[in-house]
Order: sequence, then structure tokens, then C-alpha cells
Amino acid sequence: MKVPKSTKTLNNILIICVLFLSHGLLAQDVAIKKKDQAHIDSLKSTPYPYFLPIYGDRVQKLGHDLPLPFGIMVNYVGQETRLDITNMQLSFDGSEFVPMEFIQFDTVKNTAHVVNVRADAWIFPFWNVYALYARTQSINNIELISPFEFEIPTEPTADTYGMGTVLAYGSGNYFAVANFNAAWSHISSLNEPVFGTITSFRVGRSFGFRKRYHNINLSIGLQHQYLARNSTGSLPLKDVFSRFDQAKLQEIKDEIGDAAHNWYDDLRPSQKIIVDKLVTEIDNWLTGRTPGDAELGYRFDKEPLGSVSLQLGVQYNHGKSWWYRMETGVGRGRVQILLSANYRFGL
Repeated sequence: MKVPKSTKTLNNILIICVLFLSHGLLAQDVAIKKKDQAHIDSLKSTPYPYFLPIYGDRVQKLGHDLPLPFGIMVNYVGQETRLDITNMQLSFDGSEFVPMEFIQFDTVKNTAHVVNVRADAWIFPFWNVYALYARTQSINNIELISPFEFEIPTEPTADTYGMGTVLAYGSGNYFAVANFNAAWSHISSLNEPVFGTITSFRVGRSFGFRKRYHNINLSIGLQHQYLARNSTGSLPLKDVFSRFDQAKLQEIKDEIGDAAHNWYDDLRPSQKIIVDKLVTEIDNWLTGRTPGDAELGYRFDKEPLGSVSLQLGVQYNHGKSWWYRMETGVGRGRVQILLSANYRFGL
């Protein structure tokens, strides 16, 4: 069967791109160093044993030692993020949301502990794709500062699913890596998944040991984290009230009554309805008249103080199959540390 000329041309262009980008190629922060001539000759004469990456056989015939094409990675991420809560809206038992602009919060400190699992494959020698799952346990320090003051402790959990891609290039001992992923987090305190993306770019250098495939890689880069601003959730008031003892609830109720002389009269009718219902529900809970089953709905915008961080990383490769990485990130309103173990294999 005769192959159309246009198809041949497209294939030739793709092969040229693969061979160009594979010069000194790397895999996730790992530069492929120049090998001794005997090893290069061995690579050129040995058939490539795996079906991925595409054109891996052609790259190996040029004398490049490709990393194993598949990987399973387990990461731990500890992160502290500071963000502002704005545009607060409340509702009771499914009623319309009412803007409550008089409610103001101090900057929230979110501390998150994340364990994620990532499975990846090199489709081309320079292009990697992956899927990820993460489990998060968070601690939020939420402080109401107006119209009165009190703390709201929350410890939401989240299940996150996502996908991403990596583009990599290297020359000699130097490398560059661009990463992008998109994920959806199902947070226990919110009704709808929260969408977020991470985009990063790193450059670095590989330092080899005497033993082949054992090396240290140092990297520096920038990371941008985007988080959808709008959040909506609801919970029974008993879940809120149960976090306080009765003396604290009575104090909150009295404080609302005392402070109301200063701000209640300035509220719109719809806002007064929400405040009145909240005071009534607190009173009913304290006296045992109701179990606190009324649903409090909330909607707000969250605005991180910063979205960009400087990333510094070090990775140790113990042979071709095991890679270990530590990375820290520092930016306005955020601090992060990552610990990672990556097992690579071929099929």
C-alpha cells in the first residue's frame, strides 16, 4: 500500500523533532549525561526493549540512554497557605443566599498535609503524561473580626483527582523541565469540587558518581498555583455548635446582642432575617428545644495572598529504578516542602 506523501512528510518532521529534543534528554529533572564511548557503542548496537517512548529505539541508536518509560511516584507535601475570605453570603435551609458584607475575617492560615500517588509514562522521549490522586488533611484557623470576634476551627479533608504533562529537554549535564497539571478537589466542607492548576518551570544540573546511574540533581525554578475563587458549602448548625461548649455559645449569643446596638440597625431586612435566625437557633440549641438540624449555607471567595513561589530541589537517583526527591517552595503567603519516592520500570 502506497503511503501518501503528506503522511511521509509529517512522520519525517516528527522524527526530526524527536531526535532534536532528545539530544542530551532527561526524565523529570534527570539529565542524561554523556556516556563513555564503550557504553555509547553498546547502546547503539542493542535493540531498544520497550514499546514506549515512541521513537525510543531511534534515540537509543544515537547513543542516548533513556530513562525507564513508566513510573509510580508517592509524594508527601506539607504546605502552609495564607488567604483572604471575601464576599461572604449566607442562607438558611436552602433559602436564597444573602450578601453579608459586614462579616469580615482575618487572613486565614491553612495548613495542609497531602499524600498523593502519581502514575506516569513517557509517550515521546521528551513528553510525559501522568494521572494523580491525593488525600489531604487540612487545619484552618478562621477568625471572625467583625461585627464581633471569635474563632471557627475547621479540619476539612479532600480527595483530589487530576492529570498533567511534562516537557523535558537537556544538554550534557544541564536540563530544563516544564510541568502542568489540572486537578479537582472534593472537599468535605464544600458542596462542589474546587478546580486548581499548577504550572512550573525548572532548570538544573546533574552531578554523577562513579557508579553508573547514580547521581544528584539540583534544580531551581518557579511555580504558579491557581485555585478557583468561588466556594459554596453547607452544614447543619449542630455541627457548628458542637465545636463550642455551652458557655462559649452563650457568650457568642450575648456578644451578638451587645454588638447589635452598633450595627444591627444598619442592616438590610434580608440580613436582619439571617442574624435573627442565627440568634434563635443558638438559643434553641442551648435550651434543648431543637437538635440544630437547620442547614447553614455559605458562599464566599478565597484569595491567596500569593500564587507564585520559588522552588529549590535536590534529587538522588539510586540506579535507573529508584529516584528520591526533596523540594521546598517559598512565596508570598505560602511555604511548601515535598518529599518524593519514584519507582521506574519498563514494559
